[in-house]
Amino acid sequence: MGEINQDILDAIIRTQLDLYRLDAGTRKQVIEILLRMQAELVSKLASNDLTVFNKRRLNQLLGEAQQVIEQYYTMAEGQLAIDLHGAGKVTAISATNSLTQAITLDAKLPTETFFKALVSNILIQGAPATEWWARQSMDTSFRFANAVRQGLAQGETNAHIIARIVGKRGYPGIMEIARNSAAALVQTSVQSVANAARLETFKKNTDIIIRLRWLTALDGHVCPLCMARADKEWTNTEDGTHEPVGHAMPFENPPIHFNDRCVLVPITKTYKELGLDIPEPKPGTRASSEGQVAADTTFAAYLKRRTVAEQDAQLGHGRAQLWRDGTITLQQLVNGQGRELTLAELKVKYA
Repeated sequence: MGEINQDILDAIIRTQLDLYRLDAGTRKQVIEILLRMQAELVSKLASNDLTVFNKRRLNQLLGEAQQVIEQYYTMAEGQLAIDLHGAGKVTAISATNSLTQAITLDAKLPTETFFKALVSNILIQGAPATEWWARQSMDTSFRFANAVRQGLAQGETNAHIIARIVGKRGYPGIMEIARNSAAALVQTSVQSVANAARLETFKKNTDIIIRLRWLTALDGHVCPLCMARADKEWTNTEDGTHEPVGHAMPFENPPIHFNDRCVLVPITKTYKELGLDIPEPKPGTRASSEGQVAADTTFAAYLKRRTVAEQDAQLGHGRAQLWRDGTITLQQLVNGQGRELTLAELKVKYA
């Protein structure tokens, strides 16, 4: 593997931390919007004696509730869009500045045309963010209607039906589920925009950056999909045809799932290759759950240092045993298209 420039890595990590603060603030605002939605829906339920509703009146109430839900989800999506525009540009500027400062050559910033189309072009697991918001709105409407109908079918009072909506101690209501789903969508949307902006910056600087490396967090929360990609490298090309280097894993830009924390980091040419007569940077470090470790520490090397119980918790006992026995590598946790394989599939294929 090539060397990771410590200054560039530090700048990416600092930007990621700032993005986490940004999406935490945006999540709070979105959750506040959904709490106002909950209050309005509860008010509608509390102001009517649902036990005497006929089918026509019930359908009317549910129709009004659906309109309320759609209105608030539109507000939530709009609140997020404001922050996404800024997140993309800030990430690209940070990446460009870190390249310029570390390499002492002027790095190039993506075009304004790219930034204008960035938010609308972002896909989350293959679908535009707008479609995810519409899907969450429909899911919440469905769950709300189902909770009301189920409560009426069981002869429950208004108070019991409202408890189905808002939850009670030990039992989450449908609104808590809605808020958790919205929070995950906010975090993933911010990371999608940021990583797309960072990748575009890398593509604009192929004269400096030769490869891209998948970097995972070195802790116990990394999933098999990301473990399989950890530390893999692809060529950096302006046309986006990023070819795998020393493996067959197809290229993807993180996040590849909700709440994904992975990033791509650039592998730059050496100072000598860039024509600069200055000493090459010394190897740096990166954070992990066991403290600072060498920046080039692979996830496999990190995992080998964990206890058997920790390995089992992260991979599942069956997969972990296959990995400890040397039957599979972390890359073989997924198939050639990057889909996670089940334990049964792994045993048939490799055991």
